[in-house]
Amino acid sequence: MTAFTRTPDNTGLLQPTKFLLTFDRIKTVQFYCQSVNIPGINLGQAPLSTPMLDIFAPGNKITYNPMNIHFLVDSKLESWRELHTWFRSIASPESYAERKTLSQLQNQFNTKKSTSYSDATLTVLSSLNNPILRVKFINMFPITLSDVIFDSAQSADDVITADATFIFDYFNFEEV
Repeated sequence: MTAFTRTPDNTGLLQPTKFLLTFDRIKTVQFYCQSVNIPGINLGQAPLSTPMLDIFAPGNKITYNPMNIHFLVDSKLESWRELHTWFRSIASPESYAERKTLSQLQNQFNTKKSTSYSDATLTVLSSLNNPILRVKFINMFPITLSDVIFDSAQSADDVITADATFIFDYFNFEEV
């Protein structure tokens, strides 16, 4: 955009259905993911006290909102169970043998960090389904996984969905 024309260089608008989400360690999310957010960010402020009023300066610590995903649950619950296994590999399984088995399962993903973490990539697509931007999430781990609810009052055409919430260190944008 120039000062004379005030017309932006890019007039293409972002579409809410044009995305792919991939995790290093959970394979079914890309296919079953229905929605995901690019988390908001908070810088905060530092109050500077004066005799008349408080003046605020920009903070120096970034805080990211959590990433939330909404996904379909397949008939064998694999999409939900992958996240459940991730939780179990992080926290208190029933025995040392189970911890060893879960650790081996999680280590198959060749993550460079602890088995508790995974990187993720949100690829934003153009209206022609071409990648135009990638958002790389670093050191992500799950903090919540919703219930799977069976309900005989619903139609057989309805599908079961679930939600998961993730925390991460930071994210970067990469032009494609």
